[in-house]
Amino acid sequence: MDQEQKMAITTRSGSVLAAMTVAAVAVSSAPISYHGMKRGHLFFHVVQADLSSGYATATTVAPRGLHSFSDLVRTRKPEVAITGTFFNTANGQPVGDVLSEGDLLARGARGSVIAIDWNNRPAIFDTTFSKPMDWSRFKSGLRGTVRIVRDGVVASNPRAQQFRDPRIWGRARRAAAGITSSGKLLLVATSQSVTLNELGWAMVKAGAVDAVNLDGGSSTALQYRGKMLVQPQRKLSNLLIVNSVPGMTPNEHMQVE
Repeated sequence: MDQEQKMAITTRSGSVLAAMTVAAVAVSSAPISYHGMKRGHLFFHVVQADLSSGYATATTVAPRGLHSFSDLVRTRKPEVAITGTFFNTANGQPVGDVLSEGDLLARGARGSVIAIDWNNRPAIFDTTFSKPMDWSRFKSGLRGTVRIVRDGVVASNPRAQQFRDPRIWGRARRAAAGITSSGKLLLVATSQSVTLNELGWAMVKAGAVDAVNLDGGSSTALQYRGKMLVQPQRKLSNLLIVNSVPGMTPNEHMQVE
């Protein structure tokens, strides 16, 4: 092999390596991304959304009553949609507050909160049972969820949050929302039956430092870019969704002064 052939091969190898490096960076820095994750024999669908990128925003959907999943996403056409908070299966009334774009659509003073503030930053925190909440800092959010991870440690204790339904701490299909140490939003679901602790461990493995359990069981649903990853087995009343923001660039963060 002459020197020119060696140089050509070296150049091509360098180009392939550079292309692979660029592709890896693009995937890792994508504002909305999906991957499957195993923990033991359990499989979890994991979606990560970087709301600070300027390309994605999150909100809730909660029309009155019960609706099919397809009806709930038909007009919004979100990039991602996941089951929201618990609700009365007879009439669709959520058990906790549901805030959407500044409008309080449902009231219920219980459970932990997953919220999006006016600067498009996600937050998870606990609230006092039966005490109304001041939502003025937030654009959208769900109350009535069960805390499962706090400061990077699995910390599920639904009884301490005044939840009484034993199905909450049994085994069931589940959905969860979490926040990473860098402030990214995590949406996770599984069609397998898992406990709250198993879900919490999965959230920690996915990178969550704080996380809450959303409605689950027959309500568990997760859609990613039009593909149903986990199909609900009944009609639902509310969802947490992630939308792409058309026309935005990575530097155009939606800040509110």
